[in-house]
Amino acid sequence: MAQSKRSSATARTKLITLLPRLRRFAILLAGDHDSADALLRAACRKILDKGDSFQQGTAYDLQAFSELHGQWLSDLRAQETPISQGQCDAVAFEPGVKVKGKNHFCEIAEILARMPPQQRSAVLLVYGDGFSYDEAARILQTPLQTVIARVSRALGSFIERADWIDSTRLYGAKVEQLKQINRQAG
Repeated sequence: MAQSKRSSATARTKLITLLPRLRRFAILLAGDHDSADALLRAACRKILDKGDSFQQGTAYDLQAFSELHGQWLSDLRAQETPISQGQCDAVAFEPGVKVKGKNHFCEIAEILARMPPQQRSAVLLVYGDGFSYDEAARILQTPLQTVIARVSRALGSFIERADWIDSTRLYGAKVEQLKQINRQAG
């Protein structure tokens, strides 16, 4: 019994440390703060209910992000018009701090908001949360090549829409990075 309580406390502690990252992911999936909070609450309940039953040897953050994504998909399927639920408000991606001069954050936020949620979630898992492509594929429960394609299309959107990006240098770096990922994937 004492072991179970200790394990449960450890699971809660791990979840608490992940909450800021999970909330950011919930916002990008749900599209607004209120829906994101409801999504996060539901996912946290499931995560805590599972407690120690998370797979041993798998990173807790991978499982928590995967659970959140699964909850979002479940909620999305329950909607009458699931396509409209993929919309997002650019404010969700803007930093809380104002930047003087030309504000590229606002432009990035607009580009992210216009992306389909599948691309948005893939690019933000890889570039925002630092997951590998393989880890992002596990979280999104999709093949590695699908994540690579989604990130590639998302980066293409940035290149097309953000005139301040040095597209030739970024494109070359993107191509080289994708070649390296494909080599690793086999």
